[in-house]
Amino acid sequence: MCTRAVSGLAHYLEREGIPTAVIGTIRDHVVLVRPPRALVVPFELGRPFGAPNAPDFQRRVLREVLALLERTDGPILVDFPDGPPAPPAGLARWTPPPDAARPAPPPRDPAELAAATRAEIGRLAPLRDRWLEAHGGRRFDRITGLDPDRIVALIDAFTRDPAIANPLPHFTLDRAVKLAADDLKHFYYQAALSRPGRITDIALDDWFFGGTLAGEMLLRLRAALLASDDPNLQRFGETSFVPSHQAHRKPSNAD
Repeated sequence: MCTRAVSGLAHYLEREGIPTAVIGTIRDHVVLVRPPRALVVPFELGRPFGAPNAPDFQRRVLREVLALLERTDGPILVDFPDGPPAPPAGLARWTPPPDAARPAPPPRDPAELAAATRAEIGRLAPLRDRWLEAHGGRRFDRITGLDPDRIVALIDAFTRDPAIANPLPHFTLDRAVKLAADDLKHFYYQAALSRPGRITDIALDDWFFGGTLAGEMLLRLRAALLASDDPNLQRFGETSFVPSHQAHRKPSNAD
């Protein structure tokens, strides 16, 4: 459940006499809704306790939020001071796939960018297949059933015109585009994770949004939606394609 919804729910529970303490990953939402007690953490969405496989750190976060239940002087907002722990020392250093080295600058023309992204996908396919082979064929990139080339075409078309025909009628158009973007990211992440060494989720996103043409496409999609006159499209673009810790990035075609 999103930070805003959880913060709002806390008010209802408190009215019934149930003390609450919220862990929030989006500070602006916590400030807006003002739950009775909230710990704001600087972690990515979906990771309210920080990095996986770090139980001591996760217990520290849990103790911080539970300690807020002792206070009655709300609304209380406390910022957790530290980021998630780094991977253990001694692990091999992860290096990005050389086949996804993004040209500088990326193609400015949308059609050229889409074509270059398809070529990038083709170069990464053997790495993705290597990951699948090593993990028993488990796939995370077929939520929509679209292959990566069709996903690129969908994202390119929606960036140009958010009123395009829906290629996946069992979803709403916005849901279809969101899931297609997730499929695309998962394809790239599986390719990247076939490389030796340990990498954090944030570093993986740094590579995807800062070093690949597919990441550039999603940055341009977000920028186009934010520039729309439609508030619904603006909200859709704000939260659906680029995680909060990558929102500082601008597409290369930004004026």
